[in-house]
Amino acid sequence: MTGSDNTFYRRHKGWTAFLLLVFLAVVFQSGRRIILPNEQQLRHAFHLKVQAWFPEPARHLAQRQGINPFRDEGESENRSFQGRVVLVHGLDDPGIMWDDLAPILWEKQFQVYIMSYPNDQAIRASSKFFFDSMQDLAQTNSSPVFIVAHSMGGLVARDMLTCPKINYSRAAAAGKVPDVKRLILVGTPNQGAQMARFRIITEIKDQIFHLFKPGTHWLHCLLDGTGAAGVDLLPGSRFLTQLNQRPLPGDVPIDIIAGMMFFSREPTDVENMLGDGLVSVNATRLNDLPLIRVPGNHFSMIRNLTRSSTRVPPAIPEILAKLE
Repeated sequence: MTGSDNTFYRRHKGWTAFLLLVFLAVVFQSGRRIILPNEQQLRHAFHLKVQAWFPEPARHLAQRQGINPFRDEGESENRSFQGRVVLVHGLDDPGIMWDDLAPILWEKQFQVYIMSYPNDQAIRASSKFFFDSMQDLAQTNSSPVFIVAHSMGGLVARDMLTCPKINYSRAAAAGKVPDVKRLILVGTPNQGAQMARFRIITEIKDQIFHLFKPGTHWLHCLLDGTGAAGVDLLPGSRFLTQLNQRPLPGDVPIDIIAGMMFFSREPTDVENMLGDGLVSVNATRLNDLPLIRVPGNHFSMIRNLTRSSTRVPPAIPEILAKLE
């Protein structure tokens, strides 16, 4: 190494180490691989170790997550609302999925809350975190809520509502959590998604977004989870097998919205297989529940890809119709 190269390294060794850590985390979490027995449990155990090794950054991240109002509580004081909606994002979403839906819901007189969580951790850990956050929400207001969930967020919500250990119905009857009036799944891979094997691009995008977000700790890429969610999302995973064997919550109506990159009223087998580009139409199916098909890919069906666009994403009118 030359003298100038060595000087450059000394000046930028912090960034070099950070980017190397991100690269290793992405490789650890992503890519096409053979799933080893108990891999999900091993990844979850390692995530818990990281939290134990770095308790202060983990505590700081936890404080920024949970269920938070879309608008400051002060802006809600003089408004009357027709209902409350909790929005739950999916895998590797850096916080932009609700840029179009949340403002429209607010304009339609809905009180809007956004649920955020370590999306790379095991889905079961996220559903328990969601339940704990719903208990916090009930302490300030226990009135019923609608849940709108995108992609993996739908699995988090389903697991929370049906997990015997959580027993959401009993907690709701006791007033510990809000009643759920309806669950709307948007692009949720209820039967899994093979594309979970190739999520390296979305993982890199997520980490780069947080890299430039104020207050983000350099260990975010590991504190956010070590890829156990990607294992859970694979078709036939232990998590999905157990989840889909449970009965649906009888007191919560469920709607399923599926995106189609090549939209037609009578889709072909190929169009159903392509689905929204990440989740096939058949993968969104759940028992005999009807599907609502809308044009768009996994993201464009619910949000615009540019802030300057005035287009209304096609899933939004369908969501409003179910809420109203």
